[in-house]
Order: sequence, then C-alpha cells, then structure tokens
Amino acid sequence: MSAPTPPPEPGRRPHPERIAGLFVAVVWAALAFAVFGVLAVLLDRDPVEQPVGPYFGLAAILLSLGVIYLGIVFTVPARRPWLGALATAAGVYLVILAAAAIVDTSLALAQAGSPFVLAAALLALAPPIACWAYFRTR
Repeated sequence: MSAPTPPPEPGRRPHPERIAGLFVAVVWAALAFAVFGVLAVLLDRDPVEQPVGPYFGLAAILLSLGVIYLGIVFTVPARRPWLGALATAAGVYLVILAAAAIVDTSLALAQAGSPFVLAAALLALAPPIACWAYFRTR
C-alpha cells in the first residue's frame, strides 16, 4: 500500500487557477478561431489579407494564449477583476500587433484596425473575469 498523502504545508495555499488557466486559455483560443471563421464568412474577407507565411496567425494566437494565461493567474488573487481583464485585452491586442510588426510594419498597421484583432481583444476580457468569479466562490 502506498503512504497517505501528507497534508499541505501550513501557510502555503494551493493555486488551482494555474492549472485551470491553461484549460481556459486553450478554450479561449478555440473560441477565437471559431469567431474568426464566422467573421470571415460574414465580412467576406480573410483574417490576414497581406501575403504572410502560414504560421503567422497561429503564432499570434499562441502568443495571445500566453497573455490570457498570465491574465488569469494575476487576476484571480486580485480583489476586483476589472483591471486584470482590461490589461489582458490590451495585452492580446498589443501582442498581435507586435507579432505583425515583426513580420512587416504594413501588416501591423493593417491589423491595428482589423475586426479579427478587435474580436480577439474583446474575447480576452471574459477569461480573467470568469476565472475570478469562479475561484471567488471556492
């Protein structure tokens, strides 16, 4: 038989939001891809109309996924979620623009007003608020 699990050290609180943040960030990325698809059909345009490599969109979303994760981890312990949610949305917007600027400045300028980037930033408001609300009740 295995030994019983020792009790947690006094003064150390577990951080379940770190694991949950990974799952929520992945769900955000999947939802962002779905919204991009719907917007592409409704607007009859591509998310990136400039000639770029096939991995630019994936790289931008993966970088944004990291921002979402950090936004969740830093917002959950806060007293109020609003600043963390706004910082997360701004971070997603700026990370996508920074990734575009690395490729080409004209791409960054085109992405700055893109409805796809704005949709990603708006969707980024929800994960920190939702995780904050969930872990407040626990």
